[in-house]
Amino acid sequence: VPQILRHVNVMQYTSELANLVDGKVELEKGGADEVSIRAGTVVAVEEIVRKVKELILSNDSDDDDGGGGRSSRSEDDLRKLAKDVSAVTVDWYLWQRGEKLDRANLLEPHHRVRTTFY
Repeated sequence: VPQILRHVNVMQYTSELANLVDGKVELEKGGADEVSIRAGTVVAVEEIVRKVKELILSNDSDDDDGGGGRSSRSEDDLRKLAKDVSAVTVDWYLWQRGEKLDRANLLEPHHRVRTTFY
């Protein structure tokens, strides 16, 4: 997930960290570099969730003009859709998309850490 977030400029690494990742240097398990990538990924995914929900719900209120606009069924569907957007679903989507791009050799290298957390 951090690989695709970096690819689409949601996450940016310092030049030092970028050099390590791009050079395929193994990062220290639990070290500052690995933890900053993991924490940045969590923050980025949560921000994406917030923005997606905001967009869905603002679409709901934008169409609520009281004059024959969207039905309450549609509004309920949008609220349910917004409720279904979570860090788990966004993470899964990003991971799937990243895997597809990586198989096509369209992504930069991913960070390397010897750990059981991934």
